[in-house]
Amino acid sequence: MDKLKVLYTPFLKLFDKIRLFMDKKHHIEESVVGGIDIDLEQLYEDPEIAIKLQQRYIKTIDDIEKHKEKYKDTVNEITTMQRIELMSGRGKAELEKLCKVYSETLVKKGEFKDKIHGQGIRTVDYLEQYEDQMDKIIEMMKGHEKNQSMVKQDLAYLESEKSELLYQSSRLKSAYKFVRHAFIVVAMFTALAALILTIFFFVNKKPILLEAMISMVAIIVATVWVYIFRRYLVYEISKNQKMMKRTVELTNKTKIKFINNQSVIDYQCKKYRIDSSEMLELRWENYKNRMHAERQYKNISNSIAAMMSDIEDLLEKNGIREVDFVLDHMDYFATGKGRKMLLDKHITKKEELYYNLQKAERESGMMNLVLTNYKSHVSHEKSKEK
Repeated sequence: MDKLKVLYTPFLKLFDKIRLFMDKKHHIEESVVGGIDIDLEQLYEDPEIAIKLQQRYIKTIDDIEKHKEKYKDTVNEITTMQRIELMSGRGKAELEKLCKVYSETLVKKGEFKDKIHGQGIRTVDYLEQYEDQMDKIIEMMKGHEKNQSMVKQDLAYLESEKSELLYQSSRLKSAYKFVRHAFIVVAMFTALAALILTIFFFVNKKPILLEAMISMVAIIVATVWVYIFRRYLVYEISKNQKMMKRTVELTNKTKIKFINNQSVIDYQCKKYRIDSSEMLELRWENYKNRMHAERQYKNISNSIAAMMSDIEDLLEKNGIREVDFVLDHMDYFATGKGRKMLLDKHITKKEELYYNLQKAERESGMMNLVLTNYKSHVSHEKSKEK
């Protein structure tokens, strides 16, 4: 027990002095340890302060371990760069060449990767099963669509011809009706003329040969014209009916052909999940571009793996094992200037890590001292209670 007193008595005296000093400052100032504000007067009275300090102390110890690990890695990386500088001129030239090619190849790999991802979801992969015959399928669809387009043109022409024939038929029938009425008028005019001449002959007792000849000639001319025009109309109506029948037959055949072609096109569109041969052609181009990009990506990946192996062999031949570090900073190792820049950065990083490590160790030492005194105080209070 006496030995325990000898250990914690100096620390108790130290904290008594601190408490007296704080009394003189009217309890305004606080001590900061490890990033935590600590009221030294309440340290022994409030366990929460000690718990927070203990947590901060544990975190600081973890930070110290992390700083040490980072510091060690940084030192190893600096050593690696220094060993590379000690390589022969031929070895450094070979390393720079490999690094340049590796860096350029990585850029190409990224481009092909972006190209593959840029095409979105693999919605065209189903075309793989038709890969061997896709060109023939596209040509066949184009042929069907071209044929269907010609059928549509024929159908439109036949429909317009049908409309024109209907219009002509209507006009011919109207003309025929007019001729029939004209024939009746001529007959009535003939009877009227005969009646007038007869009356004139019996009333005036004069010869009417001249008037009769003139009337007869006019009636004959009118009758002949009506007859000829009627025959012409009958011929044209018969011709129109024959043409109408032929047009209707051709229209029906064309419509059947149109329906059959459309059925084939609809089946192909459903089968290949498209709307037209143009869409199929575009999807096929996208599929081929994607396959080409994937093959290029695979070839580049194989080339990168081979270059990584060459770089690893070259470094191991010179006693350097930090291959991943070199690969991660390939652009720096491609030139002497880049290596110098990287070395300067790591030296600065090393100094910063050393400073942070020293700071964390000082904080942990301060917190350890306070926690030790706190534990001694608690033990002392418990012994006094006993």
